[in-house]
Amino acid sequence: MKKYIVIGLLIVALLVVAYLTFVIAAIKIVIGSIFLVIFALAILALWIMWKVKTD
Repeated sequence: MKKYIVIGLLIVALLVVAYLTFVIAAIKIVIGSIFLVIFALAILALWIMWKVKTD
């Protein structure tokens, strides 16, 4: 009986660690995507300003 409790606790701990890893990775992907969009908009604005000044 004690063996099953230990195995159950290990499985629960594994699921918690896997869930937290997934959540942290998802948050990092979202933050990275937001920064990527901001960077792309900044490059687009810089390119537009450069085109307007050279024409």
